[in-house]
Amino acid sequence: MISSRYEGLPEAWKNDIRFLQTVSDLSGLSVAVWRTGKAAEEICWTSSPSGEHPCFSHEPLRIALEGYCRADRPALFFENDLAVYGIMPIGSFSLAIGPSFIWSASEAYLQDYARSHGMQNALSIPRTDLSVMSRYMELVYLHFNGSSLPRETISVTANILENWQRAGDLEQYQLEQSENDRSYELGADFEKNLMRIVENGESDSLKSLLSGPTPDYAEISSLSPEEEKTSEYLVVSIITLLTRAAVAGGASLEAAHELGDVYLKRLSKAVLNHEPFLGLSYNAMLEFTELVRRAKEEKSGLSYVDACKEYIEKNLRKNLQVGDIAPAIGLSRPYLSRLFHQAEGITVQQYIQKEKCRHAAQMLQYTDYSISQIAQYFGFSSQSYFGSCFQSWYGMTPNAYRKANR
Repeated sequence: MISSRYEGLPEAWKNDIRFLQTVSDLSGLSVAVWRTGKAAEEICWTSSPSGEHPCFSHEPLRIALEGYCRADRPALFFENDLAVYGIMPIGSFSLAIGPSFIWSASEAYLQDYARSHGMQNALSIPRTDLSVMSRYMELVYLHFNGSSLPRETISVTANILENWQRAGDLEQYQLEQSENDRSYELGADFEKNLMRIVENGESDSLKSLLSGPTPDYAEISSLSPEEEKTSEYLVVSIITLLTRAAVAGGASLEAAHELGDVYLKRLSKAVLNHEPFLGLSYNAMLEFTELVRRAKEEKSGLSYVDACKEYIEKNLRKNLQVGDIAPAIGLSRPYLSRLFHQAEGITVQQYIQKEKCRHAAQMLQYTDYSISQIAQYFGFSSQSYFGSCFQSWYGMTPNAYRKANR
């Protein structure tokens, strides 16, 4: 249904409005059209059922969007870190699709966004991928211009990008850095050693690194004129690097990111409560290193279990004991016993017995060897002991198994 906010548009726009309403219905995004340069009361149409739209109630936003509608093709405009608009000039009119959020937003944020833009009611603002936004802009461009538009020609822009890394800014930054004699080498060496230690899960080496000379990051780079803000940025950067190093070192992606999220939440609380938080980074270094160490230990343990199984398979006819296997694969007897039970849920001796009975079952089924010969072949002390072991795993005697499976 066409919104009641329908003022000043030529008669020829009626079909266009129906088309834009369909685009809005399909995308879930609000659409607004207004005569460029006119005041809010002369704005023409929006697909929003309430007739409200941020472009109508918030003049600075409308003026900013009009400024980027001077080009002859669409653009994606970042109003802030979250809200994106698709904008396009159509003759003497300006068209906006959005806002869309690049991340999901809470109901409280939606309410705040509406209030900050002078709206009485909160818009329903969906999370929409930028590539999807671009497709809708392509569709609208095709409708109004009768020709297709390559997606790569749709620019992405924002107020903050206007002065991004201009040569003058870069020269000024370099001048400030040279005056303060920044110690980049010390910071780079410390970071390189830290990442290597975390990737290798070397907890003792980390303690040695932290007890030695560490760089003063305030001397390396000034990220913010506020010391607290600089510390906050550094902690975020360190947690990000630690997360990547942990994954590279063998920790699971999920476990590394979960730990990173936990520390970022701790940091947020510390910032809100004005508590010291730079020490969080040292705790994070220790925890991420321990995470990698445990992951490596677990993987190493599994490889030892596999080595134990392989040894048993090769020596199945012998009277095997844990004390024979452990030194053969380079472990102590108690450690192998604990490691194997944790991985398999049974003891090494039970596994040996199970494997002997499994191979014996195949001989009972496919050969004519007597039960006593099979018992002797796999190193059982007697036929009766073999029968007892076999029945505990298969629920029947060797003779009954042979009759049932011949």
